[in-house]
Amino acid sequence: MKKIKLSTTSLLKPFKYHNQIKENLLSKINNSYNDNLNIKDDYFGDEIHRLDWSKNLDYSREWIKLIKPKLEEHFNVCANDLNYQNCEIKGIWYQQYKKNNTHGWHIHGENYTGVYYLEFPKGSPKTELIDQYNINKKITINAKEGDVVIFPSFIIHRAPKVINDIRKTIISFNLQFNLVNSNIFSTIDSL
Repeated sequence: MKKIKLSTTSLLKPFKYHNQIKENLLSKINNSYNDNLNIKDDYFGDEIHRLDWSKNLDYSREWIKLIKPKLEEHFNVCANDLNYQNCEIKGIWYQQYKKNNTHGWHIHGENYTGVYYLEFPKGSPKTELIDQYNINKKITINAKEGDVVIFPSFIIHRAPKVINDIRKTIISFNLQFNLVNSNIFSTIDSL
């Protein structure tokens, strides 16, 4: 078998509403449904203090009502940057990490996934991706609080272990880009 190398794009953009909604969003999350995750077996090594992944398709949660329209606006800009017409959120949840928490190597569904760094204090570990053509190469996303990163959902990624006595809060999501931006057809067809 021969691997055909294709380049793929990830986007890192500041979320323009971050400062406006951060405290209210954290308050709603802190008062919302939560579960924890602690799976350690031959495949998983995950420990996450609080999350609501089991409700990722429930868009009636209070914190979702606050952020979803603003994220949809953000993602439609991303869609345009990636030559798509629009974007749908196909699952959204929060994860809060404390000291010694981690989310091991994994992938997602849909065609893009990503992270909004809602609460990202100094010393927070940054998301790591694996180069699919060189598994010995880790790519560290140089994100800061208030950034949103999206990347193809098939990219193997993780949240490394929190080693400091901090709390890190992220919003994770799956995205579906549906239609190609038709104004690029003439360029594509002329190749």
